[in-house]
Amino acid sequence: MKKIFAEFARKLGLSFAVVFLVAVCMYHSSCQITPEGITLVGDGATSVRITDYNIDAGTIEVKFSKDVSVSKAFAVESDESKTSIENFLETEQKMTVDFNNEADKKDVVFEVKDKTQIGKCYALFASVKDPAGNSLSFTIPFYGENKNFPVVVISEISDNYEKAKHKVEFIELYCVTSGNFFGLELYTASDERSFRLPCVEVSKGEYVVVHLRKTDEEGMCISELGDNLNLSTATGSVSGARDIWIDSEESALSGTAEIVLLKNKARSVIVDCVMYCTRDYQEENSNWKSEKLINIAELCKQNSLWGGNCLPQDAVWSTERKSTSFISRTDCARLTGTVTPTSRTNWKCHTATSSTPGRPNS
Repeated sequence: MKKIFAEFARKLGLSFAVVFLVAVCMYHSSCQITPEGITLVGDGATSVRITDYNIDAGTIEVKFSKDVSVSKAFAVESDESKTSIENFLETEQKMTVDFNNEADKKDVVFEVKDKTQIGKCYALFASVKDPAGNSLSFTIPFYGENKNFPVVVISEISDNYEKAKHKVEFIELYCVTSGNFFGLELYTASDERSFRLPCVEVSKGEYVVVHLRKTDEEGMCISELGDNLNLSTATGSVSGARDIWIDSEESALSGTAEIVLLKNKARSVIVDCVMYCTRDYQEENSNWKSEKLINIAELCKQNSLWGGNCLPQDAVWSTERKSTSFISRTDCARLTGTVTPTSRTNWKCHTATSSTPGRPNS
């Protein structure tokens, strides 16, 4: 019987849309194995197959097409040099993995027992065998669990983009408490884009500026992930405040109507949301014009994340009949460890000269 190999994608972590890119202890997921996920190479229908898997609270539950028993399971730190089963078998730095193996069964739960580092990439390796002797070896990548999320809110947004002046869109975050960003992401409803935040420790009272794409100032757009908050020198960088640059060249944030979410992917919850539009849009539309915005607005309403009925009339809107450009939250200094839903009454629209990225909002 041939061994069945399963190698994880080289571009690990670049897209959560790829089924195989799931994270043990990090990103809760339950999904069918697809050709874009784990690739099995063997003798087809006679072999035991993985039919589903689920990531939750430090465990990986794997479902198989037949009853199986586990013959081997461990985890290793993962990098570009370890991309095949042979690499995993040869490594000497194996991490302990417990599994339920009392009897043959279709569902097996694996639990990594050794301590992991927040945001670091690892991989589970396991071999199973069904009663007929068919065997399966596979790997599943995962990330070190983050148990220290900060309380954080969206505090300022700019949809302003001027290529000639090297100015790009940004979203500012205010850290109500200290913690680590890993597992958080920003999401814009108009174009359904997600912006994953890096593994970085932040402090209570800190303002973090997330630049949603890089400028063409080569080598100057540096994400400040350590204690030095003066590394970034590109236009829009804030001296003494943390700058994070998203590695993208695509446009971001609508200047007409937008809903921005801050999501905790690890816990499958929306942390915060902001709705904005122009005055013209607010006056001309009783509801959002696109299905994307309508659906996200309804989700925010169901979860009581924004005041009112989550319609354009309830959004932050510009006082002039042009692009919203700059909006900021005015009550950040009064926030405590328990953040309540916000509304347009806690936000204001202003001009570029009164924008304060990385600084307390006026």
